[in-house]
Amino acid sequence: MGLKKGVLVTFEGIEGCGKSTQINKLYKLLKKKKIKCIKTREPGGTKLSEKIRKLIINDLKNNEDNLTELLLLFASRANHFLKISEYLKQNYIVLCDRYIDSTYAYQHYEQGQSLKFINLLQKKIDNNVKPYITFFLDIPASLSKRRVYNREKRDRFDKYNQKKMNNLRKSFLILTKKFKRIVKIDGTKDKNRVHNDIIHYLLNKNVI
Repeated sequence: MGLKKGVLVTFEGIEGCGKSTQINKLYKLLKKKKIKCIKTREPGGTKLSEKIRKLIINDLKNNEDNLTELLLLFASRANHFLKISEYLKQNYIVLCDRYIDSTYAYQHYEQGQSLKFINLLQKKIDNNVKPYITFFLDIPASLSKRRVYNREKRDRFDKYNQKKMNNLRKSFLILTKKFKRIVKIDGTKDKNRVHNDIIHYLLNKNVI
C-alpha cells in the first residue's frame, strides 16, 4: 500500500547508464497507478537551477575552476531542494536524476574537493533529509562511451575519456559500500529487465 509519506528516490551512475530512461519508465508507471510523483534532475529542476545548469555545463571547462563548479552546484541544489521539500511534505515520491552521490563521486573523489565542506553545505540545504533509496545503475566505462557516442548532443561530461569514466564508476562503487540506501542495479541488462528490478525493490520496500 506504500509508505504514505513523501520519499526521495535518486538515480546515480556514470554517463549513459540509463538513469533518464529508468526514471521516465518509473514515472509513467506511477502516474498510471495514480501514485503522486514528480521527476526532476540535478543540476536543474527549477527555473533558476536550470539557468545554473547551463553555466556549469556550457561555461565551465573541465578541471579549470573546480571550486566554482562545486559552489554553483550547491547554489542550484539550494533552490532545487525548496521544490523537493514541498513535494515531500505533500507525500509525493520524488524521482531525481542525480543528487548528493554525484557530488561525492565527481567533486570529492574525482576533483578532490573537501568531503567535510561538501557535507557542511549539504546539511545546510537539506537539514538531514536524505534520499530514501538510491539506485546506482552500474555499467562499465567501455559501454558508457559507446552509449554516449550515439547521443545527438554531448556535453563536456559526456566527453570524459574512458579512464575518467572508470574512475567515476569506482567512486560510485565505493559509495555503494558506504551507504546502505544505495542499491546497485546491473545497467547492462535490457531496459525492461532493469525497470523490473527497480519495481521489485520498491515493492519490497513498500514504497509503491
